[in-house]
Amino acid sequence: MLPFMQHAGRQQPDLRQHLITYEQEDYALTPAQAAQMRADLAAYNIEWHPLQWHSGRFKLLKKAYDLLSGFFLVMKLRFSPGARSIGALGTIAGAFAFIMAKLLGLRYYGFQYEPHSEFMRDCNVWPETSLAYKGLHYMERVSGMHADILSTGTVHMMNRMKEWGSPAKVYKLPSCVDETKIYFRPEGRERIRAKYGIPADQQVVLYLGKFGGIYYDREIAVLFRVFHKLNPNLFFLIVSPDAPAHIASLMQAEGLPETSYTITRSPYEQVQEYISAADFGVVAVPSQPSQKFRSPIKVGEYLCCGLPYLVCAGVSEDDLVAEKYGVGVVVNGFSEAEATRVYPQVEQLLNREKTQLRQQCREAGIAYRGLSQYLPTADQIFAQL
Repeated sequence: MLPFMQHAGRQQPDLRQHLITYEQEDYALTPAQAAQMRADLAAYNIEWHPLQWHSGRFKLLKKAYDLLSGFFLVMKLRFSPGARSIGALGTIAGAFAFIMAKLLGLRYYGFQYEPHSEFMRDCNVWPETSLAYKGLHYMERVSGMHADILSTGTVHMMNRMKEWGSPAKVYKLPSCVDETKIYFRPEGRERIRAKYGIPADQQVVLYLGKFGGIYYDREIAVLFRVFHKLNPNLFFLIVSPDAPAHIASLMQAEGLPETSYTITRSPYEQVQEYISAADFGVVAVPSQPSQKFRSPIKVGEYLCCGLPYLVCAGVSEDDLVAEKYGVGVVVNGFSEAEATRVYPQVEQLLNREKTQLRQQCREAGIAYRGLSQYLPTADQIFAQL
């Protein structure tokens, strides 16, 4: 969302934007980092208002508190600077923002409108009978039907909004990659491979992301075990914010030799170096009905860095792009049988001439998720706000 806000600040200097975030203690910035953040945002006429996010026990009470703290801040902005519109990233923040919009007479814009409740249900994180699922599912429907503007990542959600008969103006605006900043870095490839002792000619499969929740968990290790059996020379580079001990236990349970993988984490600004170090990427989103509505940014990053990928059928439009541009492999699940079935396709991409394949991937990435492709759409939206 931030690149679009920054672009709007450049294009419309009379537009004043207030960015409200709920901050978690685990990811707290230092005072110096926070000051730099404020200065960076001010250059685009964006004022930052960080609030604290409360989690843990007594969730309902804590969410009510978070909602109220946000409401009083928005009320102040509504009547002091004279704010006219409120937008939100995703449908959890969207539920908060929609309530505030209706109570305070603001236009409501839902950015990256997706059925998060359905993701959590399909991945068995929230039971369909739970209050969390029922509450968010209700708010997603209500906000979608009463929004002024919605933007979403896929044609699938645009079609759903038509079926629902929502009067909102609906735009396709997926999670985008700034292609001027995300690209293959040969020096990054050398640095990362040297850091982990990976020979220059060894083929590397990358998994970038979380384990469990709305992603595969043990199944990732199953996929790697099958690929390793079919090609013992493969090396698996795992970059994840999750606990290394948990990931290692999954790999060990599947019998993967410790010499065949490494587990690390990376600050975001170095992620493209890890992508550049690899020869093939994995997207571990399960193939479930709700996943076609998702817009994960990972595939755009992979492609703009020149990396082909494996993805499950029915995830966003990632499966369609893989086949349309010949830059990926589509699998029906991370089972042993499916991994065995598709490995010849993976091997074919691994063995392709690298320069031409990277260019092919990058062109597909820019066409699919390049920021430049969607700036005119953002202009239309922010002009209305």
